[in-house]
Amino acid sequence: MKKIFLILFALFVFAACGDDPAAEAVQGALGGSCYPNKTCDDGLICMENRNLCVKGSDGDTDTAEPTNHDPNTDSGYSSDNDPSESGDTVSDNDNTDSGDSAPDDEQGETGEKCGNGTKDAGEVCEKGDYIKCEEVSSEFVSNFALCNGTCNGWNTEKCEKASSSQIDPVFSLAPVTYELNYLYNGSEAFKEGANHDNEIKPDAPFKGKMTLSTGETVYEIPNPYATMHWMSAFYESGILMFNQTSFDADGSIDTPLVNMAADISVLKQGSELPMGISDSYSLNFWIEDFYNGEDCVLLVGYGTLTVDSVNISAGSAGHFKFTTSEIGLYNVTVTPEGDVTSYLEAAGFTICK
Repeated sequence: MKKIFLILFALFVFAACGDDPAAEAVQGALGGSCYPNKTCDDGLICMENRNLCVKGSDGDTDTAEPTNHDPNTDSGYSSDNDPSESGDTVSDNDNTDSGDSAPDDEQGETGEKCGNGTKDAGEVCEKGDYIKCEEVSSEFVSNFALCNGTCNGWNTEKCEKASSSQIDPVFSLAPVTYELNYLYNGSEAFKEGANHDNEIKPDAPFKGKMTLSTGETVYEIPNPYATMHWMSAFYESGILMFNQTSFDADGSIDTPLVNMAADISVLKQGSELPMGISDSYSLNFWIEDFYNGEDCVLLVGYGTLTVDSVNISAGSAGHFKFTTSEIGLYNVTVTPEGDVTSYLEAAGFTICK
């Protein structure tokens, strides 16, 4: 799934809270997304696996650019996982190569230079390079990724993911069926709030409670002191954004926020959508709260959502009815797909401390 957070998060949340959205990084600039041709401004390179512009290896900024690891000095290295061992390499055109979409002889200039011992312009890596799998994607938790056969990505065949069966959620939200009978067509319409009065509900669909072993409640969704609940959504640029905010009559309680973002292209009646955070998912779910004077991501959700009915048409308000499974909520550092901190931070989020 594309990084939908980066595009719409600030606009959506701050419109709800009444603050000005933070400025987004400019496309092609440091910290911004790459140009469509996978390039950035002078002095920067495009990390294709994250669609992010960073400084090259000669820069003086600590970036997430992949680097080699010495098996003799890397504390996280195990001889059992040596990517250079006989039998652990893959063919140039292995279909598990990240970004390896065609044979070497069809790759043009980059493919011709791949293997010359130097990481040339347009190459992500050079043959023989390898990095920790966690640096390729937060969904991986161990082992190493090799440079693929065309030097335009990383082969993750040996990378290991965390087993969801071994990770328990912090707590869970009960299954729910809910219908949004008014979706704003665009964020500007959302900010105008023409349907605001009809979006205030006496009850919230998403509910859950986390307790200590002693039975003392430490966290609830919605806030137990909230008396009103605002459910609203809009669709824009191929993305549908949903928000559940709970507050009291004088506005002194307005957390936590339940947020959901879905790719409109997969919102088809009857479709069951997996819910997660990385690009592997077409629907994201996260909980925000307010700590240390700023909005931050507290938990992320995993489960499924079934599209019961949907009507989203250009130029008009729409509706969306859905049914969720039980949604497991996890700390961002320990999820079924590993630590998703870097993904969220790259998308412009702050993580609650």
